[in-house]
Parts: sequence; structure tokens; C-alpha cells
Amino acid sequence: MNVELKDPRKVTTVSLPSFPESKVELYESVLFSEMRQLEKVQNDSERGLLTLKFMIKDWNFTDEKGEKIEVNEENLGKLPIQDLTMLLEKVGEFFEKITKKKEKPSKS
Repeated sequence: MNVELKDPRKVTTVSLPSFPESKVELYESVLFSEMRQLEKVQNDSERGLLTLKFMIKDWNFTDEKGEKIEVNEENLGKLPIQDLTMLLEKVGEFFEKITKKKEKPSKS
């Protein structure tokens, strides 16, 4: 029996406070390959932005020509701080889950 290897992560959609019509689709976690990249980043704010980049599956932001813009650090940097803070809270929730899983004692 063949098993298709596909992304198993759940996705939630949020709207940003400054852009009520926005739709940002967020993965609930990151993939192993992404986590390996995150482990190499020393600075917390850079790690947060990179995690956010990995966790955003899609969004409906466009440029002045109406073309969808890429999810990257430059475009994330254009968001008002309240919007970025809201998204980074999602990243924080993800890291809290990981920390709690690591701290759970294993059953012998």
C-alpha cells in the first residue's frame, strides 16, 4: 500500500486588526526541515520572523498592481506593529507547545 507524503499540518485563517479584509492562513506548526533552519538562528527576533514566514501558508496581500506579494521578511516588515505582534503571538504559542512537550517526563 502506497502512502502519499503530504503536508499534514492544520491551517487556521486570521484577519489582521489593521486590515479587516485580510486573510492570513497559518500552519499550526513547522516542518522538520524548517525547524532545523530555525535552530541555526541565534537572534530571537530573527527567529520569530523566520518562524512566521514558515507558518504563513498564504495571504491575500497584493501590491499596487493587484498582484499577490510574497511572504518574506521585507513584506512582513511593512505590517503595523499591532499586526506583527498578533502574528508573533501565534509563533509564541507554537514554541510554548514545543517547550511543554520537551518538559513532559517520559513514562518508564
